[in-house]
Amino acid sequence: MDLNYYENEKNVEHYSKFTPAHDGALLIDTLVEQLPEGSSVLEIGIGPGKDFKALKKHFAVTGSDFSKLFLKKYREQDSEADLLHLDARTLETDRQFDAIFSNKALIHLTADELRQSFTRQHDILNDGGLILHSFWNGEGEWEAGDLVLRYRNENQLRDMLNGKFEILALKPHAKMADNDSVYVLARKIG
Repeated sequence: MDLNYYENEKNVEHYSKFTPAHDGALLIDTLVEQLPEGSSVLEIGIGPGKDFKALKKHFAVTGSDFSKLFLKKYREQDSEADLLHLDARTLETDRQFDAIFSNKALIHLTADELRQSFTRQHDILNDGGLILHSFWNGEGEWEAGDLVLRYRNENQLRDMLNGKFEILALKPHAKMADNDSVYVLARKIG
């Protein structure tokens, strides 16, 4: 993927127009059931901020994105928002969180990059911390110009999390069509 893809105004506008019909309500409801109100949550890949706004109703949420343009645009809507410029692969922050959330943000990472991200997520979670991530369900990848979207299935995710996280839920769900997505909810081990 072109790492500057979402630094382009046209690409950000296109993405922002596409996403309003698709939100993470199911995912956020799942997290609300698992975490006490007010818990600290890091959202990876805030994009235009729809899920960030929903998470903020329940948690002390920190939004992050690799795109400085997405962060700038959200900051214009909410000057008080807690936002970090982070690369999902390395998550270079000294902050700790009770949970880490993403809704299709990690789909751009290769298998090795995703493993690296999961290791780093483990490092920045408080003891017993949770992750909740959604992916396109399946195998392989899809290229759309400069974007590469990678599918993940339950077995791949189970393998990548083995030893670092206890899986609490690993379920297919519908984003745009039945079972087109899969989410994983897992608790930090150790």
